[in-house]
Amino acid sequence: MATRVIFFAKLLPMSRNSHVRPHLSMFERLRFTWIVCALLAVSEARAQVASSPPSAFYRRSRTFDLTGSNPRDSVVLVATGKRADSLAIVMTFHVGGVVVHRQRWTSEDELYDVDSLEGNPAKLAAFMRPRLDEVLASVKRQLIDPELVKHMGDEAVLRAIKPRPTHHIMYSFAFETSTFLAWDPVKRKMVVFMECC
Repeated sequence: MATRVIFFAKLLPMSRNSHVRPHLSMFERLRFTWIVCALLAVSEARAQVASSPPSAFYRRSRTFDLTGSNPRDSVVLVATGKRADSLAIVMTFHVGGVVVHRQRWTSEDELYDVDSLEGNPAKLAAFMRPRLDEVLASVKRQLIDPELVKHMGDEAVLRAIKPRPTHHIMYSFAFETSTFLAWDPVKRKMVVFMECC
């Protein structure tokens, strides 16, 4: 907006101040109007480009019963960026249309052991899309294993949830990192109680 005001302020006196141009022809007036309109259009286009969200390299969703009571819950995975090796990735878990858990990471975390693809954008893109498919497909609802929680999890987190959950949501991402979630029906959110790799 500031750019448009400056441009207009510099050009407008040519048409209003008689001591600058005492007799503007119709052609000159039309030319002035066209220049102002063109500058305003360029300024607006630049503003829209600057404010537009990054393009989605990958976006897929999966209908999934996250709580055991609503088969219409869902998991959405989105990766944004121009290059497969510099993506911002976020996976959101939706219960009743509300985001109850959000996991963020980058494509660098997924490319930990694939140095052979470095410098090859086409092969990197071909690798990343199936890899993100695997992450989305890894989301599972399973019975909680008390022995596993005892050795690797946080018992206090599970005890704080009433009633104590019997199932967890598990998913794997970022080079074999696994996260375990429990549904808290009172707070209406997913709670992390175990992570491992």
